[in-house]
Amino acid sequence: MTAKTIIDKALSYLYTYDGGANEVIFNDRYYGEHVSGDRFPWCCAFIWCIFNECGASDLFYDGKKTAYCPTVHEWGKKNNLIVPTSEGQYGDIVLFDWNGDGVADHIGLIISRNGNGTYETIEGNTASYNYTNGGYVLKMTRYYSSIIAIVRPQYDNKLQEGASTMINGKFVIDVSQHQGTINWNTVKDKIDGAIIRCGYGDDLPEQDDTQARNLSECERLGIPHGVYLYSYATTEAQAKSELAHVLRLIKGHKFELPIFIDVEESGTEQFAPRACRVVCEGLKKAGYIPGVYSSLSWWNSCLTEIKEYTRWVAHWNPTCGYTGDYLIWQYGTSKVDGINGEVDANYYYGDFGTKINSLTTPIPTKPDIIYQVYTDASGWLPTVKNLEDYAGVDGQTIKGIRVFANGLHLDIITHHMTNGAIDKLTITSSDHTIKYRVRTIGSKDYFSWMENEKDTGGSSDTFAGEAGKPIDRVQITVTQ
Repeated sequence: MTAKTIIDKALSYLYTYDGGANEVIFNDRYYGEHVSGDRFPWCCAFIWCIFNECGASDLFYDGKKTAYCPTVHEWGKKNNLIVPTSEGQYGDIVLFDWNGDGVADHIGLIISRNGNGTYETIEGNTASYNYTNGGYVLKMTRYYSSIIAIVRPQYDNKLQEGASTMINGKFVIDVSQHQGTINWNTVKDKIDGAIIRCGYGDDLPEQDDTQARNLSECERLGIPHGVYLYSYATTEAQAKSELAHVLRLIKGHKFELPIFIDVEESGTEQFAPRACRVVCEGLKKAGYIPGVYSSLSWWNSCLTEIKEYTRWVAHWNPTCGYTGDYLIWQYGTSKVDGINGEVDANYYYGDFGTKINSLTTPIPTKPDIIYQVYTDASGWLPTVKNLEDYAGVDGQTIKGIRVFANGLHLDIITHHMTNGAIDKLTITSSDHTIKYRVRTIGSKDYFSWMENEKDTGGSSDTFAGEAGKPIDRVQITVTQ
């Protein structure tokens, strides 16, 4: 049984609704009769049903029945299935603790790890406006901080099935001192290539990767390879020091894969684009092919203007969600003979030793728009993609809006009232039609859709909203 089978089955129930009274097919199947009412929350019954329907009941609570989240937590601990909350993977079971009392309150399945401290999940008995209970099966964005445990079922093949069959890429691993001493003689015949961490941060010998033999072993055995340096830069001086660091460590060596700067460290988001350019331009000047590694969420938010270098995208998912060009996709982890534990696994699209910056599909004519809003009560809420949901919490005044659009040029104008509340919003693009709408607090319905500055409802307004009335919901997409 694979994780893809489980996730596909769960997604087939997306938007299933319980009518507000826990009257839902998952409860009926679990209890063997029709039930309803407050005594029958069904988030855990949903997960039990998914594994049961897929013929994989033994992978969830050893084939026994439970609709109680703490029981799943205890089962995971007893069977050594718990993994760190920051290392969840596609298909893992995730348990949440809303009030911090150490008891699991809710459960779901991980679809992807976003790389910004969040996961995309699918859950039953949830709703975007209420994190403790709800009536839907929905895809959600969840922060690590809300997670009490992640349980990893013993799938036959969690990540590669469904990913490897879709696109034929070369199998490349990336390694560092964290893998310990690697038996490269054994590894050689199991991989197509490797990307080796040479170090991290400023040009200090104590920040060189301690497994320098990884490079010499790949050279000895003729394994195609490149290297990467993990970046901490937040200033020009640090970026230049990181360039000096990688140049020192690669001097005199030849590479079949690019040389990458790895930007993902929390707190470096604003400077990351500049750090990429400083390091990559220096590598180009020295005669190397430069590249940038980062997560899908960073590519879609912090790095939208970094287009001139080879892209390496981390998105732990059956398919890569990045819509731009990329050379390498890090899709998860894998077991490789000769390496203790799991190792990061990638598909490389292109020929080794050739400067190829693109891969699969062209940027679509309708880019995805990802957005989020800020309220005083909830802070920055989880991101929403296109019209999959709305951004906001009913009754909470929106005071900030962020929009990420994969490099799409947008002009966003928000009007704030004296108390900071947003009451009017205008979004335009020079090359696409942006469709958006808002709802004001206390209203049952949204205002008419806006398409750039045109009100489709027939009024002459050039904005979404109404003066003096704060908004609590926003939806945004691209029509063409």
